[in-house]
Amino acid sequence: MEIVVIGGNAAGLSAASAIRRIHHDWKIDVYEKDQYISFGSCGIPYYVSETVENLNSLITLTPEIVEKKRKIPVHLMNEVTDVDFNSKTLTILDKNTKSQYYRSYKILIIATGAHATSSSELNLEHERIFYVHNLSHAEKLRTFLKTPNHKIQPVAIIGAGYIGLEMLEAYKAQGINDITIIGPRLVFRSQSQKYLLKELKLHEIKVILGKRVSQLEGLSKDRIKIHLDDHSSLETDLLQISIGVSPATDIFKNKGLNMQPNGAILTDEYMRTNVSDVYAAGDCIASYHQILKQHVYYPLAPAANKQGRLAGSIIAGKEVNPYPGIVGTSIFKVLDLYCARTGISLEQAVAMGFDAESILIENNEIAHYMGTKKMSVFLVFDPKSHLLLGAEITSPTALGAKKIDTLATALSAKMKIEDIQSLDLAYAPPFAPVWDPILVAANIASKKLAK
Repeated sequence: MEIVVIGGNAAGLSAASAIRRIHHDWKIDVYEKDQYISFGSCGIPYYVSETVENLNSLITLTPEIVEKKRKIPVHLMNEVTDVDFNSKTLTILDKNTKSQYYRSYKILIIATGAHATSSSELNLEHERIFYVHNLSHAEKLRTFLKTPNHKIQPVAIIGAGYIGLEMLEAYKAQGINDITIIGPRLVFRSQSQKYLLKELKLHEIKVILGKRVSQLEGLSKDRIKIHLDDHSSLETDLLQISIGVSPATDIFKNKGLNMQPNGAILTDEYMRTNVSDVYAAGDCIASYHQILKQHVYYPLAPAANKQGRLAGSIIAGKEVNPYPGIVGTSIFKVLDLYCARTGISLEQAVAMGFDAESILIENNEIAHYMGTKKMSVFLVFDPKSHLLLGAEITSPTALGAKKIDTLATALSAKMKIEDIQSLDLAYAPPFAPVWDPILVAANIASKKLAK
């Protein structure tokens, strides 16, 4: 058997490794267009802030380890530029030698991941515009920030999503205090948003919401002007563009592969595409959302690893359970505030036709005599079925934010509010009050249901 994997990160290496565990004699090759494999892009803000000192610390596996211990050849700087599904042939560019060659396959695994999204309005070549998506981006940005005599005050961030918010701490750690973040909205759109806005205000972060960038203008080699759609503008010494990511699937378009309009590949519950002998996994695919009941683009590392392993196991002939999909769970840190969410928002629930209700509570994170601070829990639920639909948490520590996993589990198990009320959750003063905030929130939701 001859297996080709396009992409050397979470999904690709998980798939290749799953196959190798079962079939030691199969030919497996991984092609990666960049110089790194198996890196944790989620750790980039902490490398830029120097919380993580060495860039190599973000790398889980090197090509040498993969080839020596797992017997899987990895071809770095080899970019697949075209594919012919009929002849099962790939066109590959060796970036080291600038030469092009062809490679056939029996089974193809697409794990090309995602790339940083841009737009025509943001199309400006400037040495002080940075993206934050891969290790090369991270190294370039930190080197720039550490270069003596660079005037970097103020900084502007376009994009108020996860990476934009997480990078605030990195810039603060580098001594930059004049920061503006721009976006149509924040991650939280519910009542939880007030805690996020309060944290940004506390750290004197300027926030521009509900506006879009209409144009970027280079005033000089060290100054950029940002024009907004309301005809206002601001100037900055450094600009970070973080408006999201898009599936890296351009080479597969118009070739008969089923995709969403944004390029996310559609698969079944066994990671099979509609093209024979072609599988896909990771940030290049759309995942089935258990609450929304449809495929959505929600690229996160845990799903990529699971999908890759499942694809590899299926190809290897192992009997496995189908991939159930996601419930949309995420967690992120904004300065000193820990935030998490799972399921769907109240807005999404209403759009789906639910006559949805919600509650918000503030509660001690741990026992009151342990020097606790307040955390918040926001629940969205269906008053007819009493099913939990979504949740959000903000907390002063990681301990409180990780309680989102309880609610994510409740969503996957299709639990009702009453089921959550009866959960036997762990208690000790350093970890939780006697009445855990999750239970308090469920109790308040139950009272609302009883009215």
